[in-house]
Amino acid sequence: MDVETKLEIIRSAPTEEIVTEEALRNLLETNERPVHYLGLEISGMLHIGHVLVGCKKINDIAKIGGRPNIFLADWHSFANGKLGGDWEKIIKGAELYRRIFGLASPDAKITLGSDLYSNFEDYWKNVMRLAAKTTIARATRTLIIEGRSERDTLHVSQYLYPIMQAADILALGVDMPHAGMDQRRVHMLAKELFRAEGMREIVPIHHHLIASLIKPAQSPDTLSKDKEELVAEMKMSKSKPGSAISIIATDEEIAKSIGGAWCPEKEENGNPVLELCRYVIIPINGKLRVERDRRFGGDAEYSDYESIAKDYVGGGLHPSDLKHAVAISVSKLVGNVRDKLDNNRDRELIKVFEGRNKV
Repeated sequence: MDVETKLEIIRSAPTEEIVTEEALRNLLETNERPVHYLGLEISGMLHIGHVLVGCKKINDIAKIGGRPNIFLADWHSFANGKLGGDWEKIIKGAELYRRIFGLASPDAKITLGSDLYSNFEDYWKNVMRLAAKTTIARATRTLIIEGRSERDTLHVSQYLYPIMQAADILALGVDMPHAGMDQRRVHMLAKELFRAEGMREIVPIHHHLIASLIKPAQSPDTLSKDKEELVAEMKMSKSKPGSAISIIATDEEIAKSIGGAWCPEKEENGNPVLELCRYVIIPINGKLRVERDRRFGGDAEYSDYESIAKDYVGGGLHPSDLKHAVAISVSKLVGNVRDKLDNNRDRELIKVFEGRNKV
């Protein structure tokens, strides 16, 4: 596969940013098997943004011959108080995450943080080396994501969080750190630190964060926040009831969630149902099929997002018809993973997240 084709695949949805395309081109010209990494905390049940969106890009990396890695950050989760800081629950949750991501991205290597640290003797040395080059103000800035503000109380363990992420990238030999746009600041800190210390060059890749299904309290245009803070506040989140669709949601739950989603008629900007078309259905399925009565235009099939948006904004595609079609498509994609989580161990692990925003 030539470099131009590889670039086109990596650029494709749901990619939102590459830092930078020139650096990526240089990497692909000199390294046929670049190492990729996506790191995740162990918290609530994974939703479609984590699995369908994140794994689409992971699978793209595998397609171009890269070496994708999924990093399950158990120590980070503990430091951040996830699952109540209960280590046993974090480890069980990580086991379920490993199972789910193994189904969605079978070509990815999956690594548990505590396993990496015990087998990489320089890990904590690198943490201290990088921490010595990072000010409190700089570390704080990376933490003002995912609903935190400068007024929140931050514990010392949380200040280590971005430094540990940078050390993870070093320990795994990563060329292309990958995450949603809300992790951009952490990757940029790592990039700056590595360059200053003469360690390695990295090319961060950031995918789009799917919007929450619930109507935003304010229009994005009225929020006086920068891009990373804005996307963190508006994204689909498992901690906000009604905001997300879990990867184990039933077809009925998916239909209910999408049926009740905010979907302003003839409006594209910030419309979460259209976002599901743009960043999930078209990139993965390649098409969206709309079934409707002949009186309302009859059945239609779309093979690109632009055609869907044009018909929707022009009034040729009604919100109820769009929602119905999207619910069917999302149910099929979720079912590809959910329906394979059917053994006794899977069911036991799912109990770790019961009561934590299942839908």
